[in-house]
Amino acid sequence: MKFIAGAIFMCLASAASAATTLVGGGATLPAIGYTGSATNPAGSPITPAAGSLFGSYGGNPVTYCPTGSGAGKKVLAGNDPTNFQVNGTCGSTTPTNFGGVGLTQAFFAGSDAPLSLTEYNNYVLGHGTGTQPTQLPAIAGAVGIAFKKTGVNALTLSEDQICGVFSGRITDWKDLTANAVTGPINVAYRSDGSGTSFSFLNHLTAVCPTVAHPATSFQTLQAYATGASSYFSAYASSVGASGNAGVTAAVAATDGSIGYAEVANGVPGGVKIASVTNTAGTTINPLTGFGPTAIAVNVVFDKAIADAPATGTGRPVLVSLPVTGTCVGLVSPDDYANPASGYPIIAITNLLGNKQGNGTDTAAVRTLLGSPYNTAIRTAVTKIGRAATGYAWLSNAAGVLSQTKVDSCIVN
Repeated sequence: MKFIAGAIFMCLASAASAATTLVGGGATLPAIGYTGSATNPAGSPITPAAGSLFGSYGGNPVTYCPTGSGAGKKVLAGNDPTNFQVNGTCGSTTPTNFGGVGLTQAFFAGSDAPLSLTEYNNYVLGHGTGTQPTQLPAIAGAVGIAFKKTGVNALTLSEDQICGVFSGRITDWKDLTANAVTGPINVAYRSDGSGTSFSFLNHLTAVCPTVAHPATSFQTLQAYATGASSYFSAYASSVGASGNAGVTAAVAATDGSIGYAEVANGVPGGVKIASVTNTAGTTINPLTGFGPTAIAVNVVFDKAIADAPATGTGRPVLVSLPVTGTCVGLVSPDDYANPASGYPIIAITNLLGNKQGNGTDTAAVRTLLGSPYNTAIRTAVTKIGRAATGYAWLSNAAGVLSQTKVDSCIVN
């Protein structure tokens, strides 16, 4: 009997240890909420910690490589194996893969910029005609204005000042403070394909529609890796960095710097986060005034972001996808570009998966992608939905975001 009991125990232990590790990556903005960490060990993706979403959901093991939103969607698409692949090391300065071992496709990806039409078509090209990605909004994140300046311990910025700094109209600290501090402003920005950049520019094109830039007007773009030369590199003092953590590190490295980054990434080396006075006249610091209140959203389906923003305004444009299936969902960027109340610079980050091709891991992927909508899991998570986390849950009155929706969109 002892032998039989031991054999059964060993079989159960073997089955448990054989559970598939769900390999994914992408957006750096939600990385701390998803995993508890913003950076990965050298050469390896992040293993989620207790209190994070992926560390609390109770399903299969998960790993996450913070590649940036653009690279994350390219890895999921799987049609550029030379530069963007599942396998390989994750720990380079600008990672282009998820650090999987022997996988032919990623299980999921994160992105703060919704799929563009080209990205959707690239996915179909990589996976085959008749296939479709699943994309659903997951959580919200606050994009903070990080700064470091000797003599400035706190900073409150108006929308006009933010427009002025990031357009190049305001170049000296004397125009931002009332305490006679002077000196050039150094701008730190994202140099990689970034959903944080998309979200920040989504705000700027809404509140700075008439602001002229040294090279061009603001455009709501994800692809800063190729677009940066039209923006911040036009400044005498600017530096590009990969990932949200890279931007805050760049701000920390040079006194007098200002950059934009996810609030959850923290404030290293004397960096602080500015308060912002929204267009309604309310001043909010995202470290204390964002998180506990869920962000109400409406989800639209079978739409993508047009490859180019609207001429003249730089605003993102929604276009219809070639097929329907109500599994590619997004929150219209217009809905959160300039909220009527609350902290005004936010991102809505999405989780993406494969509608087809999940095989025996279908149930596991369903559970993972449904975790942001599970009340019991939300209660266990300490990295999202609380003050000082930089993250808020989503609330959708129509009940569209649910495990039932995920189950219908991860079919095999």
